[in-house]
Amino acid sequence: MIPKVISVGKGMTLWQCQTEKFKAETLSLSFVLPIDRESAYLTSLLFSVLLRGTKSYPTVSALNKRLDYLFGTELSVRNFYRGDCRILGLSANILGGRYLFDCGNESLLQDVLSIMWEIFFFPALDENGLLNAHYVESEKELQCDTIRAQKNNPHAYAADRCRSLMYENEPSGTPIYGSEKQVMAVTPEMLTAHWKTLCHLLRPCFFYVGSQREQTVTDAIERVFGGLFFGENENRECLFVGKPQKRQLRHFEESLPVSQGHLVMGLRTGARVTDGDGFYAMTLCNEILGASPVSKLFVNVREKRSLCYSCSSVYNSYKGALLISCGLENDRKDEAEAEILRQIDAIRRGEISDEEWLAAKKSLENAYRQLEDSPAAIESYYFGRTLFGVKDSLEECRRRFSAVTKEQVVRAAKDILADTVFFLRQTGNGEGEYDEE
Repeated sequence: MIPKVISVGKGMTLWQCQTEKFKAETLSLSFVLPIDRESAYLTSLLFSVLLRGTKSYPTVSALNKRLDYLFGTELSVRNFYRGDCRILGLSANILGGRYLFDCGNESLLQDVLSIMWEIFFFPALDENGLLNAHYVESEKELQCDTIRAQKNNPHAYAADRCRSLMYENEPSGTPIYGSEKQVMAVTPEMLTAHWKTLCHLLRPCFFYVGSQREQTVTDAIERVFGGLFFGENENRECLFVGKPQKRQLRHFEESLPVSQGHLVMGLRTGARVTDGDGFYAMTLCNEILGASPVSKLFVNVREKRSLCYSCSSVYNSYKGALLISCGLENDRKDEAEAEILRQIDAIRRGEISDEEWLAAKKSLENAYRQLEDSPAAIESYYFGRTLFGVKDSLEECRRRFSAVTKEQVVRAAKDILADTVFFLRQTGNGEGEYDEE
């Protein structure tokens, strides 16, 4: 199943995976934007305010009632960085057209699209044409709460700090929520002006996974969005940036009253999702290193040497980076860091047992098979890859993972370079701390 790419109306794109496998279907609206260091926090705040109400449904309650009426349609929010671009949008989980009988799926698709359209382009405004001041002040407080709450989960906070330091000279190093001082200085006038500016950059990308014919989906999109012209600029240039320069390993440290220390290592790799065989080899390398319960980091760093309470790795294929995280006592930090690097060296030397090799391949095969069990998972998988021009189907992915050799994994490991180490030092008993265990 490979999504079909369809041009719709004036400057819009639809990706469609037609399948009758599911009772529920997924319809998403996304915008690809460059990450603006000066206004990233404003965009997050704006999106929260837009979700509070529209011209036709001026309150959250009115919006939810309308969604309930549309056969319990569920809207989920997307506001995140992918690579060095920002994805902003909404995803709807809707009842499949085969179960609607007399009312028809085209009408449901059109009604859901109308809500999405109003949220972005026709929000609730006051008599002066400004975004609702009460909504702005309320969401400012909530965004500040979010900023403060990041330290309540020290594991996630340490990982976020390491990423920010590692990408400090790159767009994705920009904090998505900004600082409390920045947020509290925002006025309805500022946010309304930002909304109007942003509207000129928004170019809709739709993704549909379901049973409806192409014509049914495109007709629904054109009826709602066809009156707007979005131009030819797709903002796709932010997806393709040069690879960062290699640099010397840097260490950073911060202290907080938490119950255990948190060590996070950021490493550069030579492979991104666009790098074909290199991507598949690096994904398998990460699985062997720290992505599974039988990985080298878990078995050796945690179990055999008891250097930490947890240890795992995550591969960000859009940035070509590895993030290794572990929770541990302060006095084990240096020893754990050295042992993690030794496990990477072991892969570079080809020290991969048959059991590790088989477990890693089966783990990836199962993970990619599970993606086929949900329309939302299918949409998420294909959306990210098609943005970057990668056209491998899930079936092709599994085949290519199966074809990866140990020699390719060894070559991938040799390209791994430690870049940034961040240590969140334990200074107290951590009462009230989020407990990841």
